[in-house]
Amino acid sequence: MRDDVKFHNGELITADDVKFSIDTNMRKDLKYVYGGTFRRLFERGEVVGPHHFRLHLKAPAQAIFLRFWWGASIYPKKYREAVGDKDFASKPIGAGPFKWVDYKQDQWFQLEAVTRHHRKVPEIKTLKFVFVPENSTRLAMLKTKEGDIVHLAAPHVREAMKLPGVQIKYSKYIYGSVLAYADLAFPDVPSPFHDIRVREAASLAIDRKTITDKILFGLAEPYGEQISPVSLGWDSTVKPDPYDPERAKALLKEAGYPKGFDTTLNITTGSLSGQAIAANLNEVGIRAKLKVFEGGAFAAAFRGKKLTGLVPTQSWYAAEKEAPADMMSNNLRGSTWTYFVPDDVNKAIRKGLTAINDDDLEVAGRNISKLARASRFKLYLWSNTAAVGLGPKIKFYEPQIGGYPPSHYDYITANR
Repeated sequence: MRDDVKFHNGELITADDVKFSIDTNMRKDLKYVYGGTFRRLFERGEVVGPHHFRLHLKAPAQAIFLRFWWGASIYPKKYREAVGDKDFASKPIGAGPFKWVDYKQDQWFQLEAVTRHHRKVPEIKTLKFVFVPENSTRLAMLKTKEGDIVHLAAPHVREAMKLPGVQIKYSKYIYGSVLAYADLAFPDVPSPFHDIRVREAASLAIDRKTITDKILFGLAEPYGEQISPVSLGWDSTVKPDPYDPERAKALLKEAGYPKGFDTTLNITTGSLSGQAIAANLNEVGIRAKLKVFEGGAFAAAFRGKKLTGLVPTQSWYAAEKEAPADMMSNNLRGSTWTYFVPDDVNKAIRKGLTAINDDDLEVAGRNISKLARASRFKLYLWSNTAAVGLGPKIKFYEPQIGGYPPSHYDYITANR
């Protein structure tokens, strides 16, 4: 470790702080969202010297430094132990290019640039992040210049492009949208989706091109691969299933459902495509009744395996070079956002996680994708793009490919 890096309170960062932070992130009582992942990967931390820390792994940990970047903050041990977990949450201290100033729970928080940061001193002195869940309100904030960097919903991008002085920036491949066949998690409960022909029929019923063009306004593209284009092993020859409702009807008849069947399409509030997907499915006889959840209720039902029918989830999230690592959160048994995964896919991901060079990672990625697509345990829909509107004050801001929400705020420059 460097011996000259300081926390925002002026204390030097030491190996003791790193060990304390990793141990804290793995504490079960804190229920940290990535705690399970770290407990699965990390054996123990060892302080070798004041600025020498060694992390012992249970297995090769692909993309570990990327995960440290967005999921393993380093805390000042003395300060956190002195104030306790609760007070630390309201007045955190880190070592990034911006330091914490103030916040109002679930409404906003404010940061201030660190004037002598070891990596880069930001050009923007203060940042205020405002939580605005309503899409039209965010657009209005861009129009009135109340918001300088605004995340845009798909229907608002074209309107934002017409605003004077506004730039639109895109971050591609942020995640792959899929529908999980939740019924596969209950093999002893009869369901048409246990028949792979029915799963294929459901996929052929979806008019991906029309939905991505007309409803998602081009901020998504039809997609048929399990892994992202950023990942080693990605196969450019794999195409999304075509829109073929007649073939879908034939497959349903062949599977013993000539008159179709009833099921549930679970969606969350704010879903743009749910009604269109349900309409497509209904056209071929898969009578999908929409069940709408608030975000928190959906997460609880998903994790508790209380959903049946079709469930929105992801094939990947925040595209990574290492496909096995990219698959962990949504496709590995026991992970937070995995509803069901076949044995062969689960084993392929676990085996792929032991790969330690690019050649082996490419083989692993290709194998994971091939097995996943062959089993049709998910219905692949599209790859998503995030759009950000920049107001006239912003001269430069570049989101990263595959990253969502985009970061790199210390590289923002403003018009004088």
